[in-house]
Amino acid sequence: MNQAVQTPEQHKYLARLLGFDYVIQYRAGKRNIVADALSRSTPASLFIISVPHFVFLDELRRELQANPAFMELRRKVTTEPHAYPDHSLAQDLILYRGRIWLPQDCSFIKILLSEFHQSPSGGHMGFRKTLNRILENFTWSTSTRDTRDFVSNCLDCQLVKYKTAKPRGLLCPLPVPSQPWDDLSMDFIVGLPAYRGHTCILVIVDRFSKGVHL
Repeated sequence: MNQAVQTPEQHKYLARLLGFDYVIQYRAGKRNIVADALSRSTPASLFIISVPHFVFLDELRRELQANPAFMELRRKVTTEPHAYPDHSLAQDLILYRGRIWLPQDCSFIKILLSEFHQSPSGGHMGFRKTLNRILENFTWSTSTRDTRDFVSNCLDCQLVKYKTAKPRGLLCPLPVPSQPWDDLSMDFIVGLPAYRGHTCILVIVDRFSKGVHL
């Protein structure tokens, strides 16, 4: 309970674990038959400490400081806060209803779309799930359209996309005609160069004798 819970998956698992009364106990390695390498004791020379450094927001702030649309909206929110009740300023960022607001031409939009859809944690979810995950923390004016276009143009999704239509039935061939000019097929040939004011040809074919009238 003293560790940071950041991702939606961790929030979900934590909410489930809070409903149980449990105690974490140490199990010796000789009793833990199916232990993996991370739970085994290793030489002290291999012990390291890895601390993640989140530089995403710092890079985002640097880019937004050079964006004219962001700076103009920031000036308006600062000078006329009553005209923008849904906007607020926090840590050099503009929040719209609690979510980080991005201008439409921000290059980080493509990074967010790729992270929330194509990354292993994104899992190539559909349009609606990808959009909901993005809107938890970020928003911009064309977020719905950009997310739909990005998901529909994802090459990996297109390669493994399954067909949702019902299985096709059996073929139903036409009955075989018994005499000439009893069963006909008709079709048009269009898009031809004009000749005496005409640009189409009507093709009539007898299915029995294969005779053709143009």
